[in-house]
Amino acid sequence: MRKILVVDKESTAVILVKLLQHCGYDAVFEPTGEAALKTAAVFEPDVIFIDLIMPDMSGYDIAQKLRFHRSNGKPKLISLTGYVRGQGQGDDSVFDDYLVKPVDVETFRKVIDGGVGQT
Repeated sequence: MRKILVVDKESTAVILVKLLQHCGYDAVFEPTGEAALKTAAVFEPDVIFIDLIMPDMSGYDIAQKLRFHRSNGKPKLISLTGYVRGQGQGDDSVFDDYLVKPVDVETFRKVIDGGVGQT
C-alpha cells in the first residue's frame, strides 16, 4: 500500500485524505511545514502533496528540505496548488510534478502510481 502525506490547510487536507484512503492508500495530513517535515521522517511516505501557500513556510521551502533528505527518489514531491504555473513565487524544479486544484481522482491515481500529472 502506497503511503501518502498531504501538506495543506486542514479543511482541504481532510477531504483529500479521506478520498485517498477510500482509494486504498495509507494517507495522512499535516497542516504546517514543520509538522510535515517531522511526519515525513517517521511515516516515510512514497508521495507527498504540498500546497504552495502554508502558514509557517512556503511549499517550495518544504519541498527543498524534503528533497535534501530523500533517497532512492522517495518521496515523490508533488505541488498541489491553486496557482497556475508561472503565477507561483518559487522554483517548480524542486517538485517532481505540479497539479493545479481542483484535481480529479484519476489524475491523483496516475500521479501516485507513476503516471504524469498536469506538468
